[in-house]
Amino acid sequence: MLRRNKLAVVSHCVLNQNSVVYDLARAEGAFHAIVTVLTRRGFGIYQLGCPELLYAGMDRKPQTYSEYDTPEYLTVCQKTAGRALADLDLLRASGAQVELLVGIHHSPTCSISGTAGHLFQMLLPELQRRFPDMLVQEVPADYSEARSQAFTEALEDAVSRIGKL
Repeated sequence: MLRRNKLAVVSHCVLNQNSVVYDLARAEGAFHAIVTVLTRRGFGIYQLGCPELLYAGMDRKPQTYSEYDTPEYLTVCQKTAGRALADLDLLRASGAQVELLVGIHHSPTCSISGTAGHLFQMLLPELQRRFPDMLVQEVPADYSEARSQAFTEALEDAVSRIGKL
């Protein structure tokens, strides 16, 4: 069996920039450099659902944290977090370990630092409880495929230490 059972949990748009508000997309498809680092290091990738897409569709306008702070949107985030945690529990039961979480800095949904995004406020504490050794990284707000080197080098360094800590 070739499985390494290492998982990276990533914000939806890391793998699918097509789901981002049109004017805010920063890659043609996925963040290729990030995906390359993870797959080269033997990570399986678990893509979180996108509450913004589920809630407001593809033709949505950019919204702030406050604009998304509605009971309806928080319900979508809660369901998305619940689905992810259920999936990750199934994977963990078969030997997988979540070793990395990748969020999006300044996202109203998937930010980790500063004001945590709505989804990550619900998800992060549970992930940290279930996977206490999980590393956390955030794609910088100014990240683009054209200017990805500093972040991808930092990510490469972080994931290279997994298992050595």
